[in-house]
Amino acid sequence: MDVDGPSKQAPVDKHASLPITQFLFDCDNTLVRSEEIAFDVCAELINDLLSKKCPSTTTNYTGRSLQSEFVGQNFAGMLRQIEGIYKFTLSPEEREGLINQEVTTITEELGKKAKPCANANEVLKELKDTGKYGFAVVSSSAGPRVLAALRKAGQMEFFDEKLIFSAMTSLPVPTSKPDPAIYKYACRKLGKDPKECIAVEDSVSGVRSAVAAGIKTIGYLGAYEPDEREAKGKDLKKYGVEYCIEDWRELESATDALGNSNVLVTNGV
Repeated sequence: MDVDGPSKQAPVDKHASLPITQFLFDCDNTLVRSEEIAFDVCAELINDLLSKKCPSTTTNYTGRSLQSEFVGQNFAGMLRQIEGIYKFTLSPEEREGLINQEVTTITEELGKKAKPCANANEVLKELKDTGKYGFAVVSSSAGPRVLAALRKAGQMEFFDEKLIFSAMTSLPVPTSKPDPAIYKYACRKLGKDPKECIAVEDSVSGVRSAVAAGIKTIGYLGAYEPDEREAKGKDLKKYGVEYCIEDWRELESATDALGNSNVLVTNGV
């Protein structure tokens, strides 16, 4: 026995990887093909708003043009940016009325039309059956809208309703991605260190939110058109995504690779 002096402990690496035990899934266009449905509704509401607040404007958003500009944000976040772009201010009552109208209309539409992203349900079942991972949903969208989409897509069997987190309706102060608050909140509620988690996101706003919370993130490109995916993947990687997948069937191999990597996730981008 060495008695020359006090034993020395190896320094603790505060950046050491932990085993991946938790998936944190974005909902819109990651789990469920819902963005097109939602943005069509948002475009109608915003065009009507602009006709009243800025009658001289020639802007007329389509669902697709609105999605291109505001993907990853919730409706409250869009409204704040629209106010800035077109130089007007909504009253609290106007804002609340528009948000309530958006949630109600989109929830109804998603309850009729939402579909799972290709191969998502099959892969969710396979991963769930391994018993290796917990599942949670982390979305910018309002809770009722997320629940309607998941139910219609046949995905509620994979998720506990208490583990569906919404930046709009779960937090004391509503916010939207790229604010990392909702990911930090989800980790606290789950009792997970961010290093135990992997987020799956399709948008820059979502990636920025997860990465700023210290979570390794996989980019999902399957909801984009094939000719858009290379450029979108480059965009996501600029903000901290290490692996991008185009098909849900690639998720487990990407997770294994990311879990074994030495990627350092920082609190910021």
